[in-house]
Amino acid sequence: MSGDVIKDSNRGKHHSSRAKSGHKNAPVAVVQQIEENLKLVYQASLAEPVPDRFLQLLAQLREKEGSA
Repeated sequence: MSGDVIKDSNRGKHHSSRAKSGHKNAPVAVVQQIEENLKLVYQASLAEPVPDRFLQLLAQLREKEGSA
């Protein structure tokens, strides 16, 4: 992000980082670091494999759909 302005892709308008975060008194650098850390955590969770238990449940559902 550059400076204080973030483009809101949903509305095509610009908002300040402070206003977007809800922390009007927080320094822009702090807000940007928090946003970056949240993005990293989200990306890491997307890279995790689907747990075996979920795959087993999906297989069971598919079996039930096939026999119905």
